[in-house]
Amino acid sequence: MEKTYESCNFLCLTDESVPGYPLYIRKRVHGLTASVFSSLVSISHPKRTTKEETSETNSPSPEHETLNLQPGELVEVKSVNEIAETLDERQKYKGLYFMPEMEKFCGKKFRVFKRAEIITLESTGEVRKLRVPTVFLEGVYCTGELHDGCDRSCFHFWREVWLKRIPESNKNAL
Repeated sequence: MEKTYESCNFLCLTDESVPGYPLYIRKRVHGLTASVFSSLVSISHPKRTTKEETSETNSPSPEHETLNLQPGELVEVKSVNEIAETLDERQKYKGLYFMPEMEKFCGKKFRVFKRAEIITLESTGEVRKLRVPTVFLEGVYCTGELHDGCDRSCFHFWREVWLKRIPESNKNAL
């Protein structure tokens, strides 16, 4: 019997109705068979790239991208323009999308909840170690507004290059 995926995320083309946002958005699907899932993957990822072609190597490399942020530290999310300078043509920095719903957090201060170092891909079950410093921020999660009302409340993944450490003397600012 063919494997069935109960639920997974995949990327699909948008209608480009929102200028400046990625052409791909996440969609949630339910009850896919393995063969249907495979065909969606080939549609949603039309160009398979080699390691040399990935956004990891094409992304700009701003200075001081590694802050080594730790849980409890206070940070400010950089402005949309500052973050945009780090993104490649696919709206990614080293393989991670800066999603449109993350813009509302720009310019605001938050505490680091935890470092994101190991993740499991829902679509395949593959466990990956993140090589680029990435954190979760306290109280910063996806509301599902741009994902058909999804109620999962997933944390947004924040690359350290998108954040500014708040100096010790300004920690009462939050």
